[in-house]
Amino acid sequence: MIVRIEYIQMPVSPTMNMRVQNKLQKLGKKFDSIVRAEVTFKQEKSPTGNGKSCSIEISAPGVRFYVRSYSNHFEKSLNESLQDLKRKLRKRKTAFQKQRLQPTSNH
Repeated sequence: MIVRIEYIQMPVSPTMNMRVQNKLQKLGKKFDSIVRAEVTFKQEKSPTGNGKSCSIEISAPGVRFYVRSYSNHFEKSLNESLQDLKRKLRKRKTAFQKQRLQPTSNH
């Protein structure tokens, strides 16, 4: 899996890079069809204090998933985005397996 990490309006964090790599590797083991992941951390101005966002775009054969979370900490935004992504991937995997198990009718 190819992983690209981008930081917008904030400094690059080697610690966060390692955390992202580790979490995406674990995700890639569960969902082996993932080809590419693009992660973007962005510091935004927010009156509520939830200006730290993490967006993740995953590419797999025939499908792309995009999630984005806002929080007051980048780690929390990353975790929320990963949870949303896992939910979408599980749903897709389940739907795909059901589709493969259905008998085809010959007319």
